[in-house]
Amino acid sequence: MAGYELDERQWSFETVLPDPSTIAAIGMHHTLTSALADLVDNSIDAAATHVRIRFVQQGTSILGLQIIDNGNGLTAEGIKRAMTFGARREYEAEDLGHFGLGLKAASLSQAYSFEIYSRQKWGPAVGRRMDQSVSLDFSVGVMEAGAANERLEDVSGMDLSSGTVVEWRGLKDVIHTSDQGELTEWRSANLRSIREHLGVTFHRHLELGNVEIAIDTFDVDRKRALPPLLVGAIDPFKDSLHRDSYPRNFLVDLPDGTSCTIEAHMFPPRLNSPTFNLYGEPGEARQGIYLYRRGRLISGGQNWAGLRLPKKELGLGRIKIDLEADGDHYITLNPEKVTPVYSADFTKSMASSRSLGPSPVSLESYFSDLQRAHKDSKRMKRQEIQLVEPSIGLNPAVMSRLNDLQNFAESDSIDLRFVTLPATELFRADRIARRIDINVEIVRKIYGSEGRFSNRDGQLLKTFLYFLLENDFKVEQRWSAVREERQRLLNDVLLSAFAEDFSAPDPEKNGSE
Repeated sequence: MAGYELDERQWSFETVLPDPSTIAAIGMHHTLTSALADLVDNSIDAAATHVRIRFVQQGTSILGLQIIDNGNGLTAEGIKRAMTFGARREYEAEDLGHFGLGLKAASLSQAYSFEIYSRQKWGPAVGRRMDQSVSLDFSVGVMEAGAANERLEDVSGMDLSSGTVVEWRGLKDVIHTSDQGELTEWRSANLRSIREHLGVTFHRHLELGNVEIAIDTFDVDRKRALPPLLVGAIDPFKDSLHRDSYPRNFLVDLPDGTSCTIEAHMFPPRLNSPTFNLYGEPGEARQGIYLYRRGRLISGGQNWAGLRLPKKELGLGRIKIDLEADGDHYITLNPEKVTPVYSADFTKSMASSRSLGPSPVSLESYFSDLQRAHKDSKRMKRQEIQLVEPSIGLNPAVMSRLNDLQNFAESDSIDLRFVTLPATELFRADRIARRIDINVEIVRKIYGSEGRFSNRDGQLLKTFLYFLLENDFKVEQRWSAVREERQRLLNDVLLSAFAEDFSAPDPEKNGSE
């Protein structure tokens, strides 16, 4: 093809600076919890034995978030490298860092600016500041050593003769309220999610006692921190079955002549434990591959690395993989270290893997065992409870969960609908039409909606009323006076509760309290 060969004489060169949008895109897959985990990686790499996640609060405002550690600290050259995009140091074999983007990507994904103060033992303190404008000329703020030293000395509850403080200022996802109760609720919800995420991600380090991670809140006005909450280890494989040759190891022979071992686990049905039900989801939703790197959990289930699609029949299975240094090229990590991509070679090798031991079996047998266990658990559950099937009103996700837990009774299904009812009725049960009507005006007040409702709305209230009333619909003949009186009683008491929660407050009553 004419002109296809490259002629160097036709080319000159110019410098092309990154567009600001490229900086904004870095870290876009981070959540608050994954961003904090990225900074804890740095603390562990710095040999920290104590890490503190600290909310900085003044009144009802969250001013920022600090990540404090007593690690080795940074020199002036080290902190400059830490603030440079893509400046990749020489990582040791056990280091959790990977791309040279962690500090910047994690911090700017969650805050409009961040500051870092650090010092090594017997060395001068150093401080830097970066905000969203860094993409304009890649400049950062430099704090004089004396001021940086004062910041480190001012940290409450931690001995920082050496160590680092990273402070996020102007959090992007933070509550703005004057209500102390709302602030407490927001902070408590975030504390729970942070403790769980870090407890799962670093459970091996926590179990070994290599590091202690705690979370607290510092009150600026009172100049003191609340008692810290420790992060406990949550091993997602702790409650797996240890029988019938499980957990079972499979040998994966890779194309380059190396090999690795994967560990297949199976869990008992109907297991309800914090090590199985992760991140506020049923444990079955966290099926799949659990990838570890340097003892740190990278990926917690939700996919089978291309071996299978996640489905309820495989919900009792999890596979553990430890990514060794010589296998890095088979599994690619994104900068946030939250979404590994498995190469076709690795997936193909896993698919053809065989179990270790005198009678090796293929990985296919593992998936067959999971499906069999699911079928057996369904058979057992069918004898326990049977509900009348809801037809219209409950979303597919709710219906799927109901159907997954039991079989429906052999009765005509019932509908749940929003309709206009008198103010004296929250609901009206119709045996003949097999329908539960719910007062739409009351629903509007509960959910704070003025628009039109669809059948997919109000799932919590519909499900609540469904469980209260579904047993009545198992009776095909005319309802007895006792059943009808029970429904009237439910209506009356629920309406009284509604009035307590949603009616306008009584000024005289409030003034007397």
